[in-house]
Amino acid sequence: MDEKFNFAQVCALVVENDQYSTAIMAQILRGFGLSKHVFTATGEEAQSRIPGGRFDLMICESVLPDMPAGDLIRWVRRQEVPEIRFIPIVVLTGYTQISVVVSVRDAGANCVVRKPVSPNILLDHMIWAAKSDRPFIETEDYIGPCRRFKNVGPPYGVGRRKTDVSAELGEAVQPNMSQEEIDSLMRPTKVSIE
Repeated sequence: MDEKFNFAQVCALVVENDQYSTAIMAQILRGFGLSKHVFTATGEEAQSRIPGGRFDLMICESVLPDMPAGDLIRWVRRQEVPEIRFIPIVVLTGYTQISVVVSVRDAGANCVVRKPVSPNILLDHMIWAAKSDRPFIETEDYIGPCRRFKNVGPPYGVGRRKTDVSAELGEAVQPNMSQEEIDSLMRPTKVSIE
């Protein structure tokens, strides 16, 4: 990463209960030049601090003592004030089971990072979450950054195999299958083995 970032005016809210992790996180953030950070130990304490503070980033542990991180993230995403609602959220977790990752992603987190985290990885994810151009989605069940990533095919439109599809699909070269043809493919067929 060749770009330079100035974090002097960035204010981060870190929601972490473990004192050891809190000390490490404070040191990492100071190393980035991000000296404006507030630590809270519980989701409830974070909920009380968020409306009064102006936070540019939230870093949250996935397992809080009083609530799952997903509940806190959903609460943030449902706030009326845009400065709160659209805050980039990076979740740190020592539990990388798919259920943990999916729960915070589905709550509206920008990204999930496995602990122990290196400063370089954390910096990459903080910048990616803040600069992401993914649209913000609001539905009945989900509020947060779009979870889809565009698949553009092989790099430069050239794959390693003859069967790789290029990024540009173009027009169909033959007519689409009829519904009857599709149904015949899905119909179970009787096979006799002799």
